[in-house]
Amino acid sequence: MKQDLIQTYDMLPSGGTVLCAVSGGADSMCLLAWLLELGPKYGCAVAAAHYNHGLRGAQGDADEAFVRDWCAGHSVPFYAGRGDVASAAKEHGWSIEEAGRNLRYAFLSETAEQIGALRVATAHNRGDNAETVLLNLIRGTGLTGLSGIAPVRGIFVRPLLDTPRQEIEDYLAGRGIPHVEDRTNTDPAHTRNRIRHEVLPLLRQLNPRVEEALVQTAGVLRQEDAYLHTAAERVCRQVERRGESAALERKALLELPAALQGRVVRSMLDLLQISKKDIGARHIRAVLDLVRRSGPTAQISLPRGVVAKNDCDFFVLTAGGSRPWQCAALSPVGEAVLGPWRIECRVQRGAAEKKPLRLILNNAALHAPVCADRWRESGRMTLPGKDSSRSLKRLFVDAGLSVREREETPVIYVGGRPAAALFVGVDRAFAEKEREWKYILDFYKR
Repeated sequence: MKQDLIQTYDMLPSGGTVLCAVSGGADSMCLLAWLLELGPKYGCAVAAAHYNHGLRGAQGDADEAFVRDWCAGHSVPFYAGRGDVASAAKEHGWSIEEAGRNLRYAFLSETAEQIGALRVATAHNRGDNAETVLLNLIRGTGLTGLSGIAPVRGIFVRPLLDTPRQEIEDYLAGRGIPHVEDRTNTDPAHTRNRIRHEVLPLLRQLNPRVEEALVQTAGVLRQEDAYLHTAAERVCRQVERRGESAALERKALLELPAALQGRVVRSMLDLLQISKKDIGARHIRAVLDLVRRSGPTAQISLPRGVVAKNDCDFFVLTAGGSRPWQCAALSPVGEAVLGPWRIECRVQRGAAEKKPLRLILNNAALHAPVCADRWRESGRMTLPGKDSSRSLKRLFVDAGLSVREREETPVIYVGGRPAAALFVGVDRAFAEKEREWKYILDFYKR
C-alpha cells in the first residue's frame, strides 16, 4: 500500500508512539497490522486503543475481546475504554452517531496523553472520504464540508485515507489477518450506509472511478478552503473580546468579499468556543442580513442560545448561557450581589446626596417585594416630568447605552414592575419625596 500520505504529513514520528484506534473491523485491523509492519522503518512504536460504545451488548463485548486477544498475541500494548453513548446522546441532545464520535475521540485523546503518544491513527479510507463528501453535499454545505476528511487534524492522522477498500481487503487476505463484521454497517436506517450501498454503486455506472474523482476534488477544495480560512483568521485579529462576547466593526465585516463574510462570522463563533453544529448556512445569512440592513440596536437569536446583535457601529456575538446573573432579592438594609454588581441597601429620612451609581426610591418601595435583575423586553417606566411610559429599551437608547451596556445595567423591580434602572432614572411612582423615608441603593462594580 502507498505511503505517500504518511511521508507527506509526517504521520509516523521517529522515536515516538502512534496510538491506533481499532474497532476490530477490516479497516482498523488493516491499519494496525500495516503500522506494525512500518514501525521499524520509521522508528516508531505502535499501541492499540478500542472504545466500547455500550450499544451492541454482547456483540460489542465480543469485539473488544477480539481486539484485546489479537493484540496480546502480537505483543501490542492495548487500551480499552467504555461509555454509555445512548445516555450521553440524551443528556446533550446529540445524535447517537455524534455522541459515539465525541466520546470515542475524547477517550483516544485522553489515552494518547496518558501514554505520551504523539499521533492517533484512525482507519478512514478513500471510500469513507467519498461518502463524507456526498453526505455533506446532500445535506447542504460549503467548501469545508466538500473538502471531506482531512488527512491530519491535530494529533489525529489517517494513513489509509487514499487507500481503496479493495486494497484493504487484499492486504488482509494476503496476510491472513482476521477481523470482525459490525452488522450496523449494513443497516439502511443509517444514511451513510445507503450512500455506500445504493448511491455509490449507481454513480460507478457513470464513472467507475467516482470515488477517486470525489476525493481528488475534495483535495483541491481543501486547499482553497484552507486559504480562505487563513484570510478570515487575519480579519479576526480585529475582533474585540468582551467577556462572553466578540465584537467586530460592522464596516470592517461588510467591506470584505462575500466569500469571507460568512467565514469571519464562523471564526468569531470559534473564538467564543461556540459549537457550530446547529448553526447552518441560513443562520449565517440571517446574521449578515442583520449586519447589513438592520438598525443600530437590532438583534436575532441563533441556536443554542447564541445572540447576534448590532451594537451601533459594531457587530456582536454573545455565547448562549452567558447571562450569569440571577435575580437578587433586596432587603431594606443590607447587601446583595447581581452579576458584576454589589448593591448596598439602606433606608434614610431627609436629604440624600445624588451620585452616578446611586438610585433613590421613595418609601413605596418598602411595602412590596424588591429585587434587582436584568432588563426585560416587556418592561416600561414613566420618568418624572413625562406623561407617558416608555419601554426600557427606548430609555436605554435615550440614555446613550450600547447593547452591551444595557445587558450589564441593573433594573430594580418593585412588586414585579420596573421601578428604576441604573444610568436611566426612577419611575415617577417611586420618585423620592422630600419629607418621606427614602430607599437608597448604591452600586459597586465587583
